Amino acid sequence: MKIVFCLLPEPGHANPYIGPAQALAALGHEVVVAADGDLSRQLAAAGLAFRRDLLPAQPPPAPRGKALVELLENRARWSELIETRFLAGVPAQVGPLRAFLARGAPDAVVVDPMHYAAVIAAQLESIPWLCVASCLTSALPEGMDSDVLRAIRRVEAPRARLFSRYGFLPEFRAIDCLSPRLNVTFATRDLVGEPPAGVTLVGPSRPLSRRGDETPLRPLPQDKPVVYTSFGSQIFHYPEIFEKVLTACRPLGVHCVFSMGDLADEPRWKRPLDGCSVYRYAPQLELLPRASAFITHGGANSVMEALTAGTPMLVSPMCNDQDHQAHFARQAGVALVEDLRAAPIEAIRARVASLLGDGPVRRRIEEVSRGYRQNGAPLAARLIAEAAAGAQRNRPISSGSPCIS
Repeated sequence: MKIVFCLLPEPGHANPYIGPAQALAALGHEVVVAADGDLSRQLAAAGLAFRRDLLPAQPPPAPRGKALVELLENRARWSELIETRFLAGVPAQVGPLRAFLARGAPDAVVVDPMHYAAVIAAQLESIPWLCVASCLTSALPEGMDSDVLRAIRRVEAPRARLFSRYGFLPEFRAIDCLSPRLNVTFATRDLVGEPPAGVTLVGPSRPLSRRGDETPLRPLPQDKPVVYTSFGSQIFHYPEIFEKVLTACRPLGVHCVFSMGDLADEPRWKRPLDGCSVYRYAPQLELLPRASAFITHGGANSVMEALTAGTPMLVSPMCNDQDHQAHFARQAGVALVEDLRAAPIEAIRARVASLLGDGPVRRRIEEVSRGYRQNGAPLAARLIAEAAAGAQRNRPISSGSPCIS
């Protein structure tokens, strides 16, 4: 069968799909990945085919780093940002996506459930669309509340009008569109509990070989614990937090590793620092198993990768769905949660020290990480292939797909 992945091009959205795409290819299926941002270098390194059909001649500038942080720090504007990011550009995307799918004639389309244009294009081309989530939103319990959920509720009416223009209105869970055929989330019950009806938990997504974004890991000291800090590939511009973490950790006798994006080029961080290694983009999959503690914004991939490595977390959610990952991680006992923007240095030091010791978070993450040792990417690939084959036979897929505990 031919399976097309229609993805959003940011690393946090693209990375979890690498493993399932590789697993489908290993099963003998033809796999093509498409996005409106250039993922060709990463996918070539991962052994996957990327189609450039959807790349705009002049990509619109997207805020990153300091500009993005300044936007996201104003929570009153989140509804406006969600509408701009996920709704406003959809009509212009649908036509090129429909043409791309018509040319390729895939048996099924795997979509990020936030990629509304891909959902609409596949529906209009009568191609089965299957949702594989890049975060934990699809697994949220009923009745949960957060700033981002309130912001999403305020755009539900314009979202309904958008889909109604194309003659259908799918089911949603918060920002995620739900497929009538398959909805996959990369988590286990130990983290998120029993999933909502129609959502299948498959465990963590890991690449079968290279993920394609690897960078060299520099030598780490053998005589000190490593505390790794990263706030993701987009909202990294928190220089004051990195300063606080460094000051807090120095008396603990640890080695700090910072993944800082463009901040790594600034004079403060470019010169050698005692007890600290600085990366623009750190090799996180390789670093986490060697780290004794992980300070993170709570991105879905970061939480998943920390659980896979068994690394205790200090989570400081900044925006978007990060509150949800923080909720699940705190509820499961695998992380401490602290707003590092407001926390005093002494509180950060106490939190990190507690993670370095043999405390309840370390013991609990050792338990939960057992369920994360098995790669969920092959199971996701099998479910995708079964759903695509079932659609070809014009029969519904059984709702009894396995969930990973």
